[in-house]
Amino acid sequence: MNPASNPGLPSQLSAVLAGNIDGRSNNVVYRQKQMHRLHACIAEHLAEIQTTIARDYGHSTTEIQAEVGLAIQEVHAHYALLDQKHDLENEYLTAHGRDDWHGTRGVGIVYIIPTMHTLFYSVISALSASLAAGNCTIVELPSTTSQTSSLLRKILTGALDSDTFAICTERVSTEYLRNMHVVAQASTDGLALDCMHVASSYDQRTVATVDRTADVESAATDLVVSRFAFDGQSPYAPDVVLVNEFCLGRFIEAGVKGAAKYMRTTSRNPTDTMGPSHRKSHPLLDDLTPNDAAHIIVSGDDWGIVQVRNRKSSLFQRKIEGKYLLVHAVSSLDDAINFANLNGPHNATYTFAALPAAKYISESIDSQTAWINHVPYHLLVGPTLPKDSPASPNARYVARLFRVPHSKVVNPTSGSALAKNLLLSTGESGVDSLQKLLSPLPAVEQRPGHKIGFFEQGLLSGGVVVLSVITGVSVAGAWMWKMR
Repeated sequence: MNPASNPGLPSQLSAVLAGNIDGRSNNVVYRQKQMHRLHACIAEHLAEIQTTIARDYGHSTTEIQAEVGLAIQEVHAHYALLDQKHDLENEYLTAHGRDDWHGTRGVGIVYIIPTMHTLFYSVISALSASLAAGNCTIVELPSTTSQTSSLLRKILTGALDSDTFAICTERVSTEYLRNMHVVAQASTDGLALDCMHVASSYDQRTVATVDRTADVESAATDLVVSRFAFDGQSPYAPDVVLVNEFCLGRFIEAGVKGAAKYMRTTSRNPTDTMGPSHRKSHPLLDDLTPNDAAHIIVSGDDWGIVQVRNRKSSLFQRKIEGKYLLVHAVSSLDDAINFANLNGPHNATYTFAALPAAKYISESIDSQTAWINHVPYHLLVGPTLPKDSPASPNARYVARLFRVPHSKVVNPTSGSALAKNLLLSTGESGVDSLQKLLSPLPAVEQRPGHKIGFFEQGLLSGGVVVLSVITGVSVAGAWMWKMR
């Protein structure tokens, strides 16, 4: 789309549209330089970034360090995959007469709609992936009271090339979004589904299961932290913990101790300047009704551990916000699986159990990811994993999400040669070619007769059991006949 023909588009976005046509972001050296600028920008403004996050969110010092540290780690992870030698070899494959069947290129322009939860990490994780994949990037950061948003607008536009990067304060029209690769980390009401290419499941729940074979104390510690950290706003904070009734008492006792310890060591940051009206209110305890059959085990001003007994409670059907750990008793593994699947699919499951039991639960509950005997602490920061994409151990977004296939083929394939031969042949030569294809397929490789497969073993085992029963009955019958 020609930016000159769209005078209503902001100048910074017009420059990015032109930069996309220019194609400079395809060059691996250019990408490396942009990643260096991004890393240097974060390092230079590190203290200001941390102070600003504290003012906006009131997160503890350790929580802020976790967010910033994970963001920097994302930059390192994506930069490590940029390989000048490999890219140069692939670029000249066709010049040397070789095919490049696995070739890819950047999608063009990536448009990022970040979630407000841990905004700094959410922006950097998607931005670094987009830059490393060779794209122009636009980040949507509306003009709000968020100081973090304001700081990002200032430092990123000052660090990155304005021909390949821009920030907009208002949503770009659908006309343009349809030609961009949209990353939707948050709710995007009114945005057409065909515009969203990389979307997060922001409204799905997370469920935890604690079996009686688990290390109950360790499970309680992990689950309390994952629910209480970052003010309970992480989409991966457990919305309900299903605890086997035989270890329910131990779990609650450990949970209460863990909550008390956590609240003592993670007090609100002293640089927090947010007034009460700007902080989110979490009136979950006030919303409880007799129908919930809920028992408040322990609570504070804005936190609590609650046992909910009624399985029809509305609390089990919505995302929980705030530092509220909901506990529900189950009688068995199957009971936990069946109850969890009533409200699935889930963002994630956390299963604490002996490995055979954990395997069974993790395979049976419908979720995008399953984590066994630990909570993925890194996922408490930032958006959920993108839908329909495997999880990566190194980054929230893998670079291939921002690239598309671009094969370059020099040598005709066997299929192409056959089609050309048939299309250009005389009738007789075409018949000969088809006749060759009608030759028998290779024979099926049979197992040697003395080897017994799984199903044969089952039949033999069943036969042995049946014969044993028949033999026993026959012997008993003969003995009784003889005794007459």
